[in-house]
Amino acid sequence: MKKSFLILLFQFSFLLIKSQTLNYYFGNLHAHTGFSDGNKDSVASGVWSPSGSYAYAKLSQHFDFLGIAEHNHFSSSKNPGFRKQNYQAGLNMAAASNQNGQFASLFGTEWGVSSNYNGHVIIYGFNQLIGWETAVSGVVGPNYEIYNAKNDYDGLFMKVKNNPNAFAYLAHPYFTDFTTNGNASTSLAYGTYNAAYDSAIVGMPLRSGLAFSTVNDYSDFSQGNYFDYYKKILNQGYHLGIGYDHDNHNTNFGRGNSGRLVILAPSISPANIINAMQQMRFYGSDDWNAKIDFTLNGQIMGSITSGGTFPLIQVTHNDDDGELADSIKIWKGYKNSGGLWANIVHTSLQNNTASFTDYDLQSGIEYYYFAEIKQKDGDWIMTSPIWYNAQAPLNVANEHKKIDFNFFPNPVTKNLSISISNPGEHNIAIIDLTGRKVYEIKTTSSDCNILLENLNAGIYSLEVKNSESVTIKKLLIE
Repeated sequence: MKKSFLILLFQFSFLLIKSQTLNYYFGNLHAHTGFSDGNKDSVASGVWSPSGSYAYAKLSQHFDFLGIAEHNHFSSSKNPGFRKQNYQAGLNMAAASNQNGQFASLFGTEWGVSSNYNGHVIIYGFNQLIGWETAVSGVVGPNYEIYNAKNDYDGLFMKVKNNPNAFAYLAHPYFTDFTTNGNASTSLAYGTYNAAYDSAIVGMPLRSGLAFSTVNDYSDFSQGNYFDYYKKILNQGYHLGIGYDHDNHNTNFGRGNSGRLVILAPSISPANIINAMQQMRFYGSDDWNAKIDFTLNGQIMGSITSGGTFPLIQVTHNDDDGELADSIKIWKGYKNSGGLWANIVHTSLQNNTASFTDYDLQSGIEYYYFAEIKQKDGDWIMTSPIWYNAQAPLNVANEHKKIDFNFFPNPVTKNLSISISNPGEHNIAIIDLTGRKVYEIKTTSSDCNILLENLNAGIYSLEVKNSESVTIKKLLIE
């Protein structure tokens, strides 16, 4: 379903999602092959086409999908050198290489040029090439099937908006990119908010590259990032998520570094990837297997929702290698808020969970929240937002009495991380099946870690209590 602003559509979509299990899939949607200016090492690697590139990517570690987005125009050979007839060939190679349930292969374009006031846009979902070149050597007729002028971003975003199977994703964006008249004041980051553009654009990267790296041992990370642009574009009112790009120009798909675009989908297939991108169910991660659960009142990242209760934001960091989150930060902002564009409203240190209820809301304002995670080794993870419009009246008294807490992992073997949303002193107890308290501690901290190595395996109750209320959840110790 195409990204929309109708709250009822998002609520219906959420109900459908809740009826099925969402899994984590790791990959990249920004890469190039010999069809344009990629596979620059083809003489040594023996790989030149999308077919060979997909085959290579399938053998990369922690890599479930590859999207090849060739430049949409020719200009000159290998700079970038794309010809119209290769668009259908690329679509056919992606379809032949795809293995639903095992590995997803997609083919699209990186549209546009990167000169001042322009910018590149990753486009998927069209079965015809969008371009502007009227005559190119080796091409019969114009070098496009759908015409769109080179500097016409308005036309491009409208075409994407009107195609229910397509999405646009901003590639390595800068503050003065994507203008309507070659003036910085009309760029996405500084111009007037445009709902049609918002419907077309689903995301942008946390990091991109290294584009021309030849490394294939997963170690060549980009030191740059687009976090400030992310905060600015959200402040403009746009609803878009944040991912991770490799922008490969050599044969090292999935292996230049271990950063990943992570999508949440019921299974791996091109259709499910496109749907997840359109619904902004994705995040960007330096780590190749970090699984982030980010919810607001139970709704997942990418949701646009409203309600009459204070939003409970919960974050769980789960790394298959056992890495601990050094910090989890919850950010908050709203359209045209000014200042720093977004602010940190909660921080959890050296804990794999965070839980926060926001009582500082005004009715009728659409707020957005996103989570930032740093691991002990410095790896950086950023989630797509959740948008929430608070509707009065909000029941302050009842919300303060309820204890909201999050814990991880469950089942647990040794270390249990607990995050409590409510302020004040709490009593935490672990109770066995006979009703006996086998562990008890008082804390005024919102985050704590408990060492359970002296407790036997079995089923327990985890009780969190304050002077007004008590909440109990089931805990399994292995």
